[in-house]
Amino acid sequence: MKQFLKTFLYTFLIVTLLLGGAGLYAWKRATGYLDAPIAGEGGKKRVTIEKGATFKQIAANLEAEGIVRDRLVFDLYGRFIGAGTNIKAGNYELDLAWTPRALLEKLQSGGLVPQIKVTIPEGFNRWQIADLLSEVKLVDRAKFLDKVEREDLEGHLFPDTYWIKVGAPLAEVVGVLTQRGEAVFEELVRGAPEENTLRQDADARRRLFILASLVEKEAQSEKDRGLIARVFYNRLAKGMKLETDPTCVYSAVNYKEVPHPRYCKDKDNPYSTYIIPALPPTAIANPGRASLDAALRPATTGNAASLLYFVAKRDGTGEHYFSSTWEEHDAAVDRYLRGKP
Repeated sequence: MKQFLKTFLYTFLIVTLLLGGAGLYAWKRATGYLDAPIAGEGGKKRVTIEKGATFKQIAANLEAEGIVRDRLVFDLYGRFIGAGTNIKAGNYELDLAWTPRALLEKLQSGGLVPQIKVTIPEGFNRWQIADLLSEVKLVDRAKFLDKVEREDLEGHLFPDTYWIKVGAPLAEVVGVLTQRGEAVFEELVRGAPEENTLRQDADARRRLFILASLVEKEAQSEKDRGLIARVFYNRLAKGMKLETDPTCVYSAVNYKEVPHPRYCKDKDNPYSTYIIPALPPTAIANPGRASLDAALRPATTGNAASLLYFVAKRDGTGEHYFSSTWEEHDAAVDRYLRGKP
C-alpha cells in the first residue's frame, strides 16, 4: 500500500506541476489531506449513495455533506485507485475519525455496512411496526411480535427515523427503538411533577406509557394533548370509564379498522375502555415526544381540573371541544357530530 500511495503521490505531483502548481505544495497537500481524519472531533455521519451514481456524483455529494474537504485530491486519488466501479448504492454510516484514504478504500472494497432507513410514525402499534419492519426485511414479523409481547414493549418502540444495519439481529433492531424511547423519557421526566415516583415505581411508569398511548391516538392538535391527558386523569380519579374509541380496535385482527361502536361494546375485548373501568392492560400504540410530555405534564390552567369529556370538532382544525358536565358534552356532540344547531 505504501508503494501504491507513493506512486499516486508522484502522479499527483506531476499533474500539479503540469498545471503550474508548486511540487512541494502539491506533495504536502495530498499527504496532509489523505492521512488526516475527516473531522478532528470525530463522530458519525450518514449518507446515501444513489443507485447508478458516478464517482463524480458521489464525491460531490460527500463534499456537500462536509465529508470531503479537498475535492481535487479526493477525486484524483479516487480515480487513480479505481474507486466508483465497486461502490454499491445504499445508506451508510461513516466514521469521521476515518481518513479520506481509508474512506475511499472502504468505498472501493465494499467495506461499508449498508443500512436501511425506516421511519416509524407516531401512534403506530406493534402490528403496524411489525408490518413496516418486515416489509423492508429488517425483522421476521412473527418473531418481532413475540418479543414485543413477551417483554411488554408496546408503548416503548419510540416513533422516529432510524438507520439500521442490514442483517442486524432482532435484539439489536428492537434495542435501537427502545433505547431511543428511554433517552427521550429520561429527558422529559426531569422536573416532571411525578418524577420521583416514576423513577422508583415501575408500575406507575407503566401506567404513564399506557395513558400517553391513549393521548397519542386521540390527539390531532398539539394544543389539545395536555387537555386530553387531563381528562383521562380526571376520569380515572373519579372511577369513570375512559371510553376512548381507539382502544376498541386494538387487536391483531382489528388494528387496521376505524373505531366503531360495534367494536366498543364487545364484552370479550379486554382493551375496550367502554367495558373495562380502568386503563387498558397495555399501551395501545407507541407515543411520540409530545404525547409523552402531555402525560407527564397534563394541563392545569383554567377549568382543566373539572374537565371530563371531549369531542372532535371535525372542522378541519383537528381540535376538540372539552366539557365538564354530561349536559354540556351532549350539546357539543349534537353540534359537532350530529349537525344540530
